[in-house]
Amino acid sequence: MEQRSWDRELYPALVVTLAVGLTVFLIWHFCMDAPALPTCWFFTHWHIYCPACGGTRAMIALAHGHVMQACRWNPAVPVGAISVIAYLLTQTIWRLRGRCGWVLRYNDYWLWAFLLLMAVNCLVRNLLWFGLGIAL
Repeated sequence: MEQRSWDRELYPALVVTLAVGLTVFLIWHFCMDAPALPTCWFFTHWHIYCPACGGTRAMIALAHGHVMQACRWNPAVPVGAISVIAYLLTQTIWRLRGRCGWVLRYNDYWLWAFLLLMAVNCLVRNLLWFGLGIAL
């Protein structure tokens, strides 16, 4: 039994998602004058970091070109952004060349590696917070 390739559905879904995300960011930044974002509900109520804590700040740092600051807030965001950009770039070139040549293909290992990175980040942040009192 051959494993099904998700590239046929994933590629257009990522293109549409990025287009919508860029539109929302441009509206938020230029039309709404970048209003303050609400605080993290998870941290506010339970006083622990969630796996996605720092993700919004990391996305904003990436949008401003501050890659190292984005890595500090949440390393999964720049890793995920680089992965998605590499995937879309190789898929686009591959499709423009008539579906020949080398191309990145989706694999569930990408998702598991990303989730593992988020979990490790959450664990380290909470150990620093509870063990040493270092708030990130």
